[in-house]
Amino acid sequence: MGVQTSEVSICNQALGWLGADLITSLSDNSTTAELCKNNYPELRDAVMSEAAWTFATARYKSVTADLDVWGVKYRHPVPANWLQVLRVYRTVTNNNKIESVGWVREGNFILTNEDTVYLWGIDQVTSTSLFSPAFGQCLAARIAADLCVPLTQNVNQQGALWQLYGAKLDKAMMADGLQGSNETIKSGELINARYGSGI
Repeated sequence: MGVQTSEVSICNQALGWLGADLITSLSDNSTTAELCKNNYPELRDAVMSEAAWTFATARYKSVTADLDVWGVKYRHPVPANWLQVLRVYRTVTNNNKIESVGWVREGNFILTNEDTVYLWGIDQVTSTSLFSPAFGQCLAARIAADLCVPLTQNVNQQGALWQLYGAKLDKAMMADGLQGSNETIKSGELINARYGSGI
């Protein structure tokens, strides 16, 4: 049986790349632990929003009679804890025939001409037991990149870690895509521009 992934083990992977002291808990009385604790949830969600990870994608059916304040479009609430809505469909059949519909997101609502829609998106997964090993590595690289300057004051190392994150992200999405059709949320050009510059 493999080693169980945890928030601490993911953070320690990041700290190891930084050459920083490891932690035993996110509640340790240290600056390192405090930085990990404060940044982990936001960075987890950021990496989860990068692609349609198979462990995080979810489906939802919404029926509403609620109209927007102009009385023009139906307002469908975005499911609680969803990070992104990727697709909205008008109809879904048993033989997987689907029909897309025009839609726009405003705040926590999806506006469309349909009173019944089928949503596909990314749920906020917090349990590390559901993460794929590749996603855990990807998240660790992102944490290392973000905590590099606060912990090491080394901007050059941060640039290298952004490139590491980009490479880990590519590999993680490739591995995840073997289980089905994977969708990248951000364009490759934007990813390469960001990670290449270390911004």
